[in-house]
Amino acid sequence: MLVFLAIIMAFAEAVMALGAGQSSGLVASDIWTLLVGQTPSFTVSFSETFSAASAGIMAMPAWIAFGAVGVAMVQLCRKRRDRRRRLRTIR
Repeated sequence: MLVFLAIIMAFAEAVMALGAGQSSGLVASDIWTLLVGQTPSFTVSFSETFSAASAGIMAMPAWIAFGAVGVAMVQLCRKRRDRRRRLRTIR
């Protein structure tokens, strides 16, 4: 679902870029603000590295952030085959 949403966001951003007006695009912090109701604040966090990474992700275009999370979730949550192999008896 997140990958599908990312594709729709990418198309919407392309349409906005082709429009006549000045378009800055949708960044992930804009989507966060629409969903949560307040701007993201990473001042109180675990470490400075986490704060810098979070700020970098929020500055990305929204379709890249959603697409990356969607692809990661597809890879991590997929159904895998049983990797155990049974020993065959040699006759």
